[in-house]
Amino acid sequence: MALSDISLTSGMRSNLLSLQNTSELLDRTQNRLATGKKVNTAIDNPVSFFAAQALSSRASKIDSLKDSMGQSIQTITAADKGITAINSMIEQAKAVGQQALSADNAEGTDGVSFVVTASSLSTADTIAIGGLTLTAGTDFDIATGSTADADTAAAIVAAINASSTLSSAGYTASIDTKDNNNVIIRKEWTDLTTSSITASGNFGAETKVDKKDTELTNLQEQYNELRTQITKLAEDSGYKGKNLLSDDDLAVKFEGNKLTVEGFDASATGLGISEVANSMEWRLNGTTAMESSLDELDEALDTLAMNSSKLSSNLSIITTREDFSTNMVNTLTEGSDKLTLADTNEEGANMLMLQTRQSLATTALSLSAQAAQSVLKLF
Repeated sequence: MALSDISLTSGMRSNLLSLQNTSELLDRTQNRLATGKKVNTAIDNPVSFFAAQALSSRASKIDSLKDSMGQSIQTITAADKGITAINSMIEQAKAVGQQALSADNAEGTDGVSFVVTASSLSTADTIAIGGLTLTAGTDFDIATGSTADADTAAAIVAAINASSTLSSAGYTASIDTKDNNNVIIRKEWTDLTTSSITASGNFGAETKVDKKDTELTNLQEQYNELRTQITKLAEDSGYKGKNLLSDDDLAVKFEGNKLTVEGFDASATGLGISEVANSMEWRLNGTTAMESSLDELDEALDTLAMNSSKLSSNLSIITTREDFSTNMVNTLTEGSDKLTLADTNEEGANMLMLQTRQSLATTALSLSAQAAQSVLKLF
């Protein structure tokens, strides 16, 4: 039923309209207090609503990019930790190389041995070594019928070591400590084979003797192991599928642009650290080979320092952009809130005032109704 179908006094109609307006305002105020916003839909305020929506959308986009920046920082941090570890490994390799320069290489080659097995020797018995043939009767000073014992072996060793021709060529002889009748011949810097030495007559057959575990050989093995570990460290320095030490590039997106962080190959090969592949390398080439290895290590350290500086610069850029993004998100969010958020203190005061007005309007309407009812007293 329409309001116009009922006849109301002007006072009652005025009070009723006032009460309806107050009720609408009260509903709006309650909604603002409940949501904390004065603009909840485009109907409330189209301009503020869509402007706030645009600001919030941009803030959300930047916030998601900020998360990506954080992960990029972790990727660079992982690479930096890898570089630090590789630096330490290279320093250890340098220490090994420096130690190798003063290492003892005595008997560091494969040799050939033969055993004095006959009960007696002939003055015609010979040993061919290094292009020189030593005869028992002449060079060993051993007469026919001499007993094959430790003294005989010692005499042979003494004869070989006394030869200026053989000693200048790097040949040395010794007696195996495990068998006093076993004569071992070695050549400095060169591995010998059974074809290098020929013993005839009553001497036993030639046998190859492996080189002893010399200090230099051990150091060379340590060097190669450290080189292997450098490559392993580079391979293990990745984060979430990106490894800047394996030549991967990292694209970091900012709002409106991006930064490409270039990786590099930090493996031993990538750093130019050569393997000492030949077991005789350091022994054959001496300080030249060792110093070459040390030079490679110094160049590798320079390469790491240069790339570490680049990564640090990129990390600084990303960190700065991350901080800026955080501040920008806060600014945009604050701007959006200023367009839509309600002042709860103001709305609370409005609520009290509207409740009072509603109570007064209800009372006024009641009084108007009583005035209309007074006509009944005439009957």
